[in-house]
Amino acid sequence: MAQEIYDLEPKKVFGFFDQLTAIPRGSGNEKAVSDFLVEFAGRRGLIAYRDDLMNVTILKPATAGMEDRETVILQAHIDMVCVAEEGLDVDHEREAVKAYVDGDFVTAKGTSLGADDGIGIALILAVLDSDDIQHPMLEAVFTADEEVGLAGAAGYDISRIKGKRFINIDTEEENHLVVGCAGGCRCVLSSKCKNGKVEGNVYEIGISGLAGGHSGTEIHKGQANANVLMGRLLSLAASNVEIAIASYDGGLKDNAIPASATATVVVKKKHGKAFEKLIKPFGETVLAEYGKTDGGFVIKCKDKGKGKLDCMSVKDMSRFIALLNVIPNGVAKMSQTADLVETSSNLGVAVARSKNYSIVTSLRSNRETSLEWMIYKMRMLADAFKVDFEMRGRYPAWENAEVSEFAKSAQQLYRKLFDRDIEIITIHAGLECAIFAQKIKGIDAISIGPDMWDVHTANEKLSISSTRREWQYLLELLKL
Repeated sequence: MAQEIYDLEPKKVFGFFDQLTAIPRGSGNEKAVSDFLVEFAGRRGLIAYRDDLMNVTILKPATAGMEDRETVILQAHIDMVCVAEEGLDVDHEREAVKAYVDGDFVTAKGTSLGADDGIGIALILAVLDSDDIQHPMLEAVFTADEEVGLAGAAGYDISRIKGKRFINIDTEEENHLVVGCAGGCRCVLSSKCKNGKVEGNVYEIGISGLAGGHSGTEIHKGQANANVLMGRLLSLAASNVEIAIASYDGGLKDNAIPASATATVVVKKKHGKAFEKLIKPFGETVLAEYGKTDGGFVIKCKDKGKGKLDCMSVKDMSRFIALLNVIPNGVAKMSQTADLVETSSNLGVAVARSKNYSIVTSLRSNRETSLEWMIYKMRMLADAFKVDFEMRGRYPAWENAEVSEFAKSAQQLYRKLFDRDIEIITIHAGLECAIFAQKIKGIDAISIGPDMWDVHTANEKLSISSTRREWQYLLELLKL
C-alpha cells in the first residue's frame, strides 16, 4: 500500500485505487481482482454474482426517497494493459504496480499505472461502499478482458439486468462526454517458414525510445511505429546486402502503438561493413521525419560476432519484410461529419522465428462499413502473400443517430457544477458501451472519466484534481 495515495482526497476513491494497484490484473489474469470484488460485496452484504468470464455484477438498493427513480448501471472494466520500460524486468502476473504521487498526478515506477480502468472501478466501489450518498437502484457491472477485444462485455449475460440508464467510466479526458465510439477487431497474418542454418556476422538491431501510445486515442498524432520503421530498415538492408532473419520481436500489445522492436540478423561476412554503414543514415532519416513526435528515437546495432543461426528462408523472409512495409498503418480515413479519425490501423505486434512468423494488426472504425472494408483489405493481403489470415475479437461501433436527453442533462450538470463546458463527442477508441447498446434494448448510455495521459505506456499518469471533480460529478449524475 502507498500511504501517499491512500491519503489523497476523495479518500475512499483513492483508497480503493491504491488497493487495485496491488492486484496484478493484466488481461487474462483477472481471477484475483474478480475475487476482490466478490469479497468486497460479501463484506458489505451486497448481492453479487460472477460468471465464467470473471465478469462481476454487484447490486445495491436505492437509498431512502430514491426508490422510484430509474435504475442506473455503472460500468468499468477490471483488466489493464501491462507494459514496462525497455530493459525493466517485471513479472506482470505477480508483481504489484509501484504507484506514487508526482504533483497533481498518480503515476508508476517504470510500468503502466492501470488507471485505465482502475480509477473507474475505484469510483464505483466508493459509491457502493458509502452509506450517505443518494442514489437509485444500482447495478454495478465490472467486465473482464476489455483490452483484448471487449471479450467480457461480449460474453456478458444481461438477463438479470433491469436498468436502461448506463454510465460507463472509461473515458480519459474529463472535458469529454462520450456518446459514440469505434468498433474494431484484430487481424492476424501468419505463416510457417522454411528454414536453415546461415553462417556469417550476427547483428542485433534495436529500435527504441519512440513515443508509443494508445492506438485509438493517439493514432492521429502521426507518431512513428517501431514495426513499420524496422520493416523499412530491413527492406533497405535486404536490397543492398545479403541478410537472413533469425528472430524478430516488435510491439507488446496490438492496441498500443509499438515503441520498440528488435531483430537478430545474419549478414554474409563480406557484407558486414556495408550493412553497418546503413544504420546511422537510416537513424538520421527517421529523426528528420519524426523528430517532433518521437525525438527520443534510438537505433542500435550490436555486432555479436561470427555465428551460425537458424534463419528463415530468403523467400519467407522477403514476404515477412514486405508485409511489415505494406500492411496499412495509421489513419485510413477521416470522418465526413466531424474532426475525428473514422478508420485506422495499427501494426501492433510482430514476432518471427526461423520456423514461423505472426503479425497482429488492430483495426478500428466508427463506421461498420468502413471496418468491413479494412478487414477485406487485410484478407486480400493475406491471399496475395499466401499467408494465413485470422480475425479475432470483433466488436461493433457505438453509433447514435442523436444525442439523448440524458446526455444533454449530463452536459448541463457539468457546466452548472464547474462553470465550464464539457463536449459531447464520439471517439475513435473502443468502449464497452457499444456491446451493451446492442444487448440492452432502449439503453441510454454515456461515458465519462477523469484526465489521464499516455495510457497503455510506462508513462501513464492520472490527474488527482480531475479525479476529485469526476467524483463530484458522478454523485450528482446519480441524482438526475
